[in-house]
Amino acid sequence: MTGAISLEALAEYIQDAFRDVHVDTSTPDLFFFAGDERKFPFATIVTRDTELDHHSELDRDGVFRLNLGLSKESFQKLFPDPDPNVDYADLDVLLPHPTYARMFWLSVLNPSHETLRLLRPYLKEAHALQALRAARG
Repeated sequence: MTGAISLEALAEYIQDAFRDVHVDTSTPDLFFFAGDERKFPFATIVTRDTELDHHSELDRDGVFRLNLGLSKESFQKLFPDPDPNVDYADLDVLLPHPTYARMFWLSVLNPSHETLRLLRPYLKEAHALQALRAARG
C-alpha cells in the first residue's frame, strides 16, 4: 500500500475540505454529512465487513473503503460498462460500490495520495449534491 493515505488523514482531509461537514463517529465507520441535515451522507469511510457488505474484504488489517455518492452522469463516465468481473477487494482502484452502485456510489479501498487528487472533484460533487438535497428538504 505504498503511498496510501491513512484513514485518519483522509477523514481530516474531508472535514477540512468543507466548512459545513458533520461526521457521525458513533460506529467504527465514519459518515460525512453536508450541513445540519443528517439523513444521508455524501461520503463514508467503512472499516469492517458486515453480513450484507463483505465484498471488499475490509476485515484485512488496515483496509478501509472510501465511498462517494455521485451524479448519474459522473458515475456513468467513470463506469460506462458494468464489469461482472470486478474485484471489489482491489486496493487503490476506483470501483462502483459493491452494494450501492445502482445509486451511483463509487468506492476505493485505501486510496493513495495520487488517487485522492483524482477524487477531489468527485468529493466536491458528492458534497454539493447532498447539500442541495438537504436544502430542498
